[in-house]
Amino acid sequence: MTQEITHPILQKTIKNLDVSKEFKVMAKANGYKTLQDILGMPLHELPYKPQSGYRMLREFLGILEEHGLSELVDN
Repeated sequence: MTQEITHPILQKTIKNLDVSKEFKVMAKANGYKTLQDILGMPLHELPYKPQSGYRMLREFLGILEEHGLSELVDN
């Protein structure tokens, strides 16, 4: 059963979040406007996207954890 999460951080535009400049560049290069957009893709693909890498995946997972949303990610 899929649970819909509507935490405000997921809908806030990435350019307005307190994240690294590199994360913002990666998001823009891949057309991600919100964290919800990133959650809509298989996360194992994120490090292979343009302007991305494992550091961007780690930052993304850290953002989710910081806001108590790490349960949104499958192990």
